Amino acid sequence: MEIENNNVILVAYDFTAVGDLAIQNAINMAKIINYKVCVLHILNKVSLKNLQKNKETVESITDKLEKLTGEIKKEHKIEADFLIRKGSIFTSIAEVCKEIGTNLLVFGTHGKKGIQFLLGSFAMKLIKSCPVPVMVVQKPAVNVRFSDIVFPLNIEPGSKQKVKWALALHKQFNATIHLFIDSYPDEFIQNRLRADLKQVKKILDKHQIKHTENFSPTKGNFSDNSVAFAKETNADMIMISTDPDKITWSLFGSHDERAIYNQERIPVMCINAQDLRVIIGGL
Repeated sequence: MEIENNNVILVAYDFTAVGDLAIQNAINMAKIINYKVCVLHILNKVSLKNLQKNKETVESITDKLEKLTGEIKKEHKIEADFLIRKGSIFTSIAEVCKEIGTNLLVFGTHGKKGIQFLLGSFAMKLIKSCPVPVMVVQKPAVNVRFSDIVFPLNIEPGSKQKVKWALALHKQFNATIHLFIDSYPDEFIQNRLRADLKQVKKILDKHQIKHTENFSPTKGNFSDNSVAFAKETNADMIMISTDPDKITWSLFGSHDERAIYNQERIPVMCINAQDLRVIIGGL
């Protein structure tokens, strides 16, 4: 069942520096498109243990979030609220998204570190459990207007369907969409990709969306090349499609992870293949 969107940006917040990054970016986006920010804190085994260690109570979490959202409303003149839920981040966040009609989830990361190299990516697990697009951020939102967005295009399932979200992002931010097309040595596969490119460009032209056409070098990893191109064009965001049913973990980082944890710290919007039909703002 499709989620009813209520112009809400949900922020996963854990009172860390990474959480603060997510808050800053959510506020920046909400101010541009006049959305509400909802701050969500999940009480799990780790957070409850920290509360006990610091001799704090759940009520103290409520007080902190009331103060935080009050400051957001006062300083940034946007609507803000908060929720506290007990459970797992991999199930509770998805439940809240459906419950409140979230359009987008924002969370911060410092990259894939430590035990995640052995157990896989916590971020990827969260992204794939989420029923709405997820924006992963690694740096503060400074003068980000989302006016230039990189759209990597390859033959992976769901890649060209991102065009629906490209339309939505253009509508919200008047963004220019920079198509970045993969290169394949196999002529048959390359012809398939050219057909997809033609279809995507036709849709963008139909909706009079500003876009550029750029081809990836034949050498190197496509995700890495996409990030390099995004840096070169000073892009505000990269949008990728992810497949919840596909195992993407690898010792050296899957294509999705290489984009999400990019060293240039460019924000990445992840759209699950099953959610490509969902359109922001009712487009």
